Amino acid sequence: MFSAVFLISTVSVAVGMTTTAHHGHHHPHNTHVHGHHTGPTHEPNVNESFLFHYDAHSHTLVVKTQRHCYLYLLTADQQTSVHTTTGLHAIEKSIIDLIDTNSPTVAVTAQDLTTMSAGLSHFCKNIPALKLN
Repeated sequence: MFSAVFLISTVSVAVGMTTTAHHGHHHPHNTHVHGHHTGPTHEPNVNESFLFHYDAHSHTLVVKTQRHCYLYLLTADQQTSVHTTTGLHAIEKSIIDLIDTNSPTVAVTAQDLTTMSAGLSHFCKNIPALKLN
């Protein structure tokens, strides 16, 4: 009887020694959900960019998006305030509002852009230019 208990104990220890423990955490790989999903939703990422350039020669603030270059001619007051962070941000916000509300624009040819300023032409290279005001 003692040898049977000893043999069972030895086999248990040997099996325990050959079994490796799982280190780390298990994460479910839910790639396909059936039925109603009751967990948190997964929002898609959103990317948007506006690149601003102030052209002092033409007094124009230009906003480049992925599809267009928007030209905004600054007023005399804005020509001064564009040189402060607060003033620049206020002008940028108002231009973004104009773009977001689909304000009327006028297409500007590449030649007209070059005539306005070589800097504007270079900044808006290969992107359609639209005048906001």
